[in-house]
Amino acid sequence: MFHFRKEMQNNGKRYRINGREDRISLLPDLLLGKILLNLPSKDVVKTSLLSIRWRSLWRSVPKLDLDDNEFPDYNSFVNFVNRFVFPVETPIENLKLTSKREKIDPLAIKSWVDAAVTRKLQHLEINLFKRYDGFELLPIRIFVCQTLVCLRLRCMFFNELNHISLPRLKTMHLEEVRFKNPATLEALIVSCPVLEDLSIVRSQDDLKVIRVGSQTINRLNLVRNDDVTNHLDIDKWEVVLYCPSLKYLSLKDNKSDSFTIYSLSSPAKVDIAVDFNVKGILDPNDLEKRSRIGDFLGRISSVKDMTICWNTLKVIHQYSKLEPIPQFYNMSHLHAKIFADDLEMLPDLLNSCPNLKSLVLELNASTRKKEQIRFSYVPWCLWSRLESIEMKNPIGGIGVEMKLIKYFLENSASLKKLTICLGGRSMKEEYIIFKELLRLRRCSSACEVHVVGLEETLMKL
Repeated sequence: MFHFRKEMQNNGKRYRINGREDRISLLPDLLLGKILLNLPSKDVVKTSLLSIRWRSLWRSVPKLDLDDNEFPDYNSFVNFVNRFVFPVETPIENLKLTSKREKIDPLAIKSWVDAAVTRKLQHLEINLFKRYDGFELLPIRIFVCQTLVCLRLRCMFFNELNHISLPRLKTMHLEEVRFKNPATLEALIVSCPVLEDLSIVRSQDDLKVIRVGSQTINRLNLVRNDDVTNHLDIDKWEVVLYCPSLKYLSLKDNKSDSFTIYSLSSPAKVDIAVDFNVKGILDPNDLEKRSRIGDFLGRISSVKDMTICWNTLKVIHQYSKLEPIPQFYNMSHLHAKIFADDLEMLPDLLNSCPNLKSLVLELNASTRKKEQIRFSYVPWCLWSRLESIEMKNPIGGIGVEMKLIKYFLENSASLKKLTICLGGRSMKEEYIIFKELLRLRRCSSACEVHVVGLEETLMKL
C-alpha cells in the first residue's frame, strides 16, 4: 500500500491500514476490478480480508481461474467455486478450471459452466488430465453461446450435438476431445463463421479423416500422434484442409497416409512433421504413395517460411531418389531438422529453394566418419542468396559437423553471418575446435562467424 502525508478523501470516506492512509482504496471500483483481474482467483478472494472497502470487490471480478491441485481436497475446491459462481450478481466473462484428479464431480462442472453461460461468458477453458468418457461435463447450450469468443477444452467426450451456433468464436483449442459422431467436429468448425485460431490434438485416434474447411482460419495447429501401430489396419488415414486465409500451419502427424491442402497462401508459415505412414523405407513400387508425397510437396511449395522435421526430411530424401523435389520459389527462411545420415540430400534440398536467405539447421548426431559425407554440388541459393546460417545444436568437433561448416564457408558468396555453438566436453576441447574454425577459408569477405562457447562468451571470428 502507498502512504502519503496528506489526508485524502473519497465521497467523504477515509481509508487507513495500520493507522496509515490506504491510497489504493480511494480508486474507483472499475479500476480496482481491472487490477484484481491480473491476480490469481484465490488471491482475489483473499483481498476481502483487507478492509470493509474490499469486502465485496472480488464479486465484481469477471474472471475465475482455478486448479483443484491448489486445494487440500476436492470438496474444498467445489465449495470455493460454488461461492464464486452462484451469487447471481457475480459476472463471469472468463472461466478456467483445471483438474488432475482421477474423480471429479461432473454435475458441479456442468452447473458452473451453465451459470457462466447465462452471464455472457466470453472465455471458457477446462483442462482435465484424465479423459472422462461418462457423464456430459458441459451443458449442450455452450455450443449455442452467442457471446463465447474463446473455447479451450482438454480430455472430454460429447454425445450428439444436434444444433451448433457460435457466431463470435475466434479461438478454439480441442485436445483429446472426442465426439460420438465423427462428423460433429467438421460441423463444429463450420458453425464458427469468424473462427481464426484452431488447434486439434489427438492421440490413439479413431477419426479416419480430419477435415478442416474455413474461410476465416488464419492459424491452425493439427497434431495426431499414435504410438500404437496396427499392421492389420487397411483403412487410409487422411487430412484435408481448405483454409485460404491461413497464415500459420503446424502439422504433426505420424499416422495419416495422405495430406491434401487447398489454397495455401504464399506468405504462410508452416511447421511440418509428417511421415506419410512410411515406417522405415519408402517402397519405390508404391506409386500411390509417391504420388501423395509429390502432391503434398507441390501444395506447400508456395510458402515463405518453413520448419521441417527429421522424419519428414528422411522420407523426402528417399522420394528425391525417385522423383524431383518441387521448387519453393517463395521460400526465404528454412529451419531444417535433419539426420546427419541424410546430409547428402542437403544440396538438393537447398537447390529447391533458389531464393533462400536464412537457414537454421538442427543436426541429429551420427557415427559417420568425415570421409563418408559427400556434397555433390553447390546449389544456386548457397552461392548467390543465402545471408544467414545458424547451427542450432552445439558442435563437438566431429568430422561431419566440421565438414558441413567448411562447405558453407567455402561456397557461400553472399553469407553475412554464420552462428555456431560449441559443445565440447571441456574448455580445452572447445579451444581446439575454435582454432580449427579460424583456419577455415571463407568465400564471402563480409561473413562474420559468431561462436558461442568458451564459458558462454559470444565471439566473432
